[in-house]
Amino acid sequence: MTKKLGGILAAVSTPFAQDGSVDEGALRNHVDFLIENGLHGLVPGGSTGEFAALTLDERKLVNTVVIDQAAGRVPVAPQTGSTRTAEAIELSRHAADAGADAVLLVQPFYEAPTRHEVIEYFATVGEAANIPVIAYNLPGVTGMNLDRPFYRELLERTDAVKYIKDTSGSIEQAFDLIFNLGDAIDTFVGWDTIVLPAFSAGAAGSIWGAPNFAPKECVAIYELAKAGKYTEALEIFKRLWNILDFLGKEGYAVATKAAAQAVGVDLGVPRAPYGELPADKKEELTKLIAETGLTYARS
Repeated sequence: MTKKLGGILAAVSTPFAQDGSVDEGALRNHVDFLIENGLHGLVPGGSTGEFAALTLDERKLVNTVVIDQAAGRVPVAPQTGSTRTAEAIELSRHAADAGADAVLLVQPFYEAPTRHEVIEYFATVGEAANIPVIAYNLPGVTGMNLDRPFYRELLERTDAVKYIKDTSGSIEQAFDLIFNLGDAIDTFVGWDTIVLPAFSAGAAGSIWGAPNFAPKECVAIYELAKAGKYTEALEIFKRLWNILDFLGKEGYAVATKAAAQAVGVDLGVPRAPYGELPADKKEELTKLIAETGLTYARS
């Protein structure tokens, strides 16, 4: 039986070796680092994991390694979306067979499908793989915003979709989903700078890239908010806010790796076509991190 998802799920960065290959050893070490620092779950192969720069076989490898290394300690929900329904089914079945607890599905992007086609995509993939689905709303990439009426239609079509990851960036939409769909589906917020108000409003949690470099702090924000300790949660959130704001403006996956490097967590370099932050931006980010006192240097 799959584990129920909740809390802070790390959108796991994919480390690459010097020759450009997926660094399996570094990935395994990073999984342990995240779990040891309190993460409630792991989501490999997402946007932060640079999935668009991975081959199909590499996506399967990353998902298998993370599931294997987690070894049931926390739930794992790989991102298995694709521009091809058949490929999304293949990846989702592979993840299910490997022991995943759910899959995160970004809708097809580049050439936006119709609303009906997106509903059929989520339903078809979830039912074919027989695994709970997190519907991933990423309108900045897909060109379509999935709102409450969309999810009402989707839930009438299938019971395969159990969760939402809303990366619209709209706190109003997050509240609408939490308040008005909470009886039917759990909402995770995927926009860094609004996580605290979303947690305070009853969000199921966040699928979040920042835990790659600030795992304890991200978990604390959630757990304090859920316990009603909003002042304490706000102190941590304010401490991180400028960094979170930077990530959203400067290339999220790239900036996350740079932030990790700055606190002592080596996740390698991004894979082409993505490149490292320009020197001035890296300096700006390093200064922001230094101001927070964040460090996770390993011996």
